[in-house]
Amino acid sequence: MNKFLKIVVIIIIFHCCVSGYSQITQKDSIQNYFRRIEALIDNVNQGKRKEPTKGIAHKKVAKDSDIRKVDLLLNLYTTYKYKNTKYANKCNNKALQLSLSSGYKKGALQANYNNAYQLFVNGQFDRATDLLGTINMPSNYKDYPHVYSDVICLKSLIHTERGAYDIALDMSLKLLDIGEKDNSNYTLMKAHGALLHCYLRKEDYSKALNHCLKGLDYTIKLEEVQYLYFKIDEIARLLFKLGNTKGALHAYDFYLKLENKITPPGDYIQSIVYMNMSDIYTSSNQFKKAHNHISKALELNYKNNFRFRIPRALILQAELYLKEKDTINAIDSYERSLSAAKDINAFDVVQSTSEILSDLYEKSGESLKAFEYMALHNSIKDSLFPNEKEQKFVILEAQRKIKEITQKQKILALENEAQKTKMRTIVSVLLGILALSLIVLFSYLKVKSKNKFLYTKTVELAKVQLHMRNKIEALERLSPGTDPNIDNNNDNEILDKIGFSTIDESVKNIILNKLDKLEKTLFFTDQGCTLRKLAEQLKTNPKYLSQVINQEKKSNFSNYINELRINHLLTKLLKEKDFRESKLSYIAVSVGFNNLNTFNAAFKKRQGILPSYFIKELIQESEKEIG
Repeated sequence: MNKFLKIVVIIIIFHCCVSGYSQITQKDSIQNYFRRIEALIDNVNQGKRKEPTKGIAHKKVAKDSDIRKVDLLLNLYTTYKYKNTKYANKCNNKALQLSLSSGYKKGALQANYNNAYQLFVNGQFDRATDLLGTINMPSNYKDYPHVYSDVICLKSLIHTERGAYDIALDMSLKLLDIGEKDNSNYTLMKAHGALLHCYLRKEDYSKALNHCLKGLDYTIKLEEVQYLYFKIDEIARLLFKLGNTKGALHAYDFYLKLENKITPPGDYIQSIVYMNMSDIYTSSNQFKKAHNHISKALELNYKNNFRFRIPRALILQAELYLKEKDTINAIDSYERSLSAAKDINAFDVVQSTSEILSDLYEKSGESLKAFEYMALHNSIKDSLFPNEKEQKFVILEAQRKIKEITQKQKILALENEAQKTKMRTIVSVLLGILALSLIVLFSYLKVKSKNKFLYTKTVELAKVQLHMRNKIEALERLSPGTDPNIDNNNDNEILDKIGFSTIDESVKNIILNKLDKLEKTLFFTDQGCTLRKLAEQLKTNPKYLSQVINQEKKSNFSNYINELRINHLLTKLLKEKDFRESKLSYIAVSVGFNNLNTFNAAFKKRQGILPSYFIKELIQESEKEIG
């Protein structure tokens, strides 16, 4: 148990170290991005890259060719789409008309995409999708890669807002593959932006931040200044969601610093900043500041008709009311959020908000209302329809059926059925766990039985070896002594006289005889024992020695040595109590193994069990005999 606790402590310490290192690395990485942003802004301010202005644009539009006029108008749209939507749309419409009249296909595609994007911003997802479908995208992506990337990214964003995360993710990843294949910074920027949006809605904030920073890297490389406010706000928001409030506030400090260097971001970006700031203040119980920021956000959203942001802003307001324990106003904000989400077919918001409303009404004692919202939640959650129109149909159908259920008896019947289903599920899970436990137990007992059998066989073998050794030693003590040096000298003379091309029986017997005598000296317990060293001791050729071991010992040199060591070990463990109670590493080294891993592998290969298991069982058996 102590060993287990040590492992747990080590894992916890390792996790903390890795987590701390990750946070430090992440902080340094974000700071590095901020420094790069400042360098880019300095370049813009020093005139190395100037944003187009309205006055200069009108002069150029009057003089340039139609294609140059369209490109300049589209550039103006990009510059002002977050700062002055009305002016940006005016430039875009002019660009569209001029593109159509002059046959400038790229300009027409880009202008149509811009209109679709504005529809998306206003929460008109169906119209945006229809317009994207009318854009005559060329079959060859390479002709208009920027427009293609814009269109696919926007389609992914629409699917994400509607809760179709699988479709959005599939589109985004395919776009990422194209960007990586063609090494297109613009396509990669768009792909990471779409993936960020998808993972943000899925509440996988770590992955979202990863894609945010990758997208920012390409944004800086491309010098797309108009996206910088967006990116800094996303960083702040994700850091807060990951629990790093200090880092989020630091990012917003940098955001404010940026406002002093370049033109303000405009209502579109400012509204989301107010929403995120409200969320931060709510979490830190600064309710007055939170109300102030969410009110500003809602004002900007309603004023500019940013319809797809209204439901989420109302959810933040509801969460703020809940923190203040104002359930009545919280329910009102949630219901207004639900209504706004239905208007734009934001199914994920409808699903999550209906579940929250069900819980709030249940706690308020209004069971009928609670049931209605839970049924709405389940109808979306369990829906397997593939597209948004069918999902909308499911919502409307569910609402119609819910209104028909007015009697309390029907509600109780449904609740009872749900309870039965829940119980059946629990029983099924318990049976599954029981079956799995039995399989695990059977496997454990089988392995334990096998190990016990191998242990018994190993002990029997060790006892036989010990008995034989004792018997041989007794016989040697009774036989008349001989001078081993005389034999050795004669053997050495024979080995010196013969050549080394072949080996005959007499030489083989000499080597075997000397090898058997040397075994009694326990030469194999030397960790540095090698074939060459042993051959030198025997005064013979390593090749002959290897051949004798292979033929007569039926083994290669390594296995032969390991077998001698393990046989010696087994008898030593049986005879010596202190030895078997020593540390396993000491035992391994004392019989000639260089390390514990080699020892374990050799013992397991020969005996079928680990030495630690064998020694433990031997100790327990010895203690029982003593007791």
